[in-house]
Amino acid sequence: MPRLWKSVVLAAAALATPFFGTLGAFAATEATPPPVSAKAVELIDGNSGRVLYEKNSRERLPMASVTKLMTLYVAVKAVQQKKISLGELVPVSEEAYRTNGSQIWLEPGERLSVDHLLKGIAIGSANDAAYALGEYIAGSEDAFVADMNRNARQLGMTATHFANPHGLHAKDHYTSAHDLGLLALQAVKQPLLLHYTSMREDRSVRNGKGGTLWLINHNRLLGQYPGIDGLKTGFTSQAGFCIVATAQRLHTRMIAVVLGAPSSKARFQDAAGLMTWGFQNFKSIKLAGQGEKVQQVKVRRGTLKQVAAVFAHDQYLTVSPQSGAVQRVVRVRNAVEAPVGKGQVLGEMVVTQNGVVAARVPIVAARAISRTTWLGGAWRMFWKIAG
Repeated sequence: MPRLWKSVVLAAAALATPFFGTLGAFAATEATPPPVSAKAVELIDGNSGRVLYEKNSRERLPMASVTKLMTLYVAVKAVQQKKISLGELVPVSEEAYRTNGSQIWLEPGERLSVDHLLKGIAIGSANDAAYALGEYIAGSEDAFVADMNRNARQLGMTATHFANPHGLHAKDHYTSAHDLGLLALQAVKQPLLLHYTSMREDRSVRNGKGGTLWLINHNRLLGQYPGIDGLKTGFTSQAGFCIVATAQRLHTRMIAVVLGAPSSKARFQDAAGLMTWGFQNFKSIKLAGQGEKVQQVKVRRGTLKQVAAVFAHDQYLTVSPQSGAVQRVVRVRNAVEAPVGKGQVLGEMVVTQNGVVAARVPIVAARAISRTTWLGGAWRMFWKIAG
């Protein structure tokens, strides 16, 4: 009987770098982050998702205009799914016009492009733009808020509930630093979202008087902190000063969530200090790329003789100079019986650090292969004998 499984140990010199324990937060012993003044913070490796530092990160708190990060996330997904396009015009309702707080001064009945509304939200933090775009995407504010909460549940944001798309204070509108970190991990995977959140200013949106508005991003780290490209600030008297910030240097991305800072200056100091500490002490290593071929697997009684075995998803590891070598063990079936489904699990890669499992990555079939018919099998056997 042929062997069904094959194990391969991969120990790359490039992986002889640090890793701390299993997934989740940990207490760093080699270095401690700078003190923070905010009520709650969380620092995350934006590639691996590892929590590098946290303070009160599970506490439910108001989030102010950081709410608009979810609004942007849902809107960008709608663009990607071709439910809306950047160029199409959005009609402004009376309700959008009457939304209080920061605005781009929409007028009832006027029509602005999705692109301009996204700029209004990401750069100008405009409440009326958030209302108008959400209402347009889902049909009503209530339907859009329900979509925001549905996305929150899908992302595992168990301490979050949205009551509106803009962040004006409401009793049942809250989140946690950890939940915002989960949202940010998905947001940074959206190039279009980062395109808008990385803009320091914009002068393309109309001002209603024949000219254009000068929108200036509230994120003062843009243009000042190396590698910064988002994400969203917020402030109300109840929430204090908040920010979800992210920056990338080489192959490492840091995400800092700050809720309830005592001043605008303090929120930027907390975010910048945490990210700097993160960049100084940790880096990301890519262990697997989605769709990256591992090997060919024999297919018995299939219309094709082999199927490519590929990694199911990207996998990163957070490491630091103090930890030891990383070992990867790849275990893949030698053969599989048809039919084979696309995405069918054929094996896995197990990553260990000092004997502790750090990650598991499924290895799957790159395509579907149907089972050969009796006639097809006979025809193949004929040509094998004749050939």
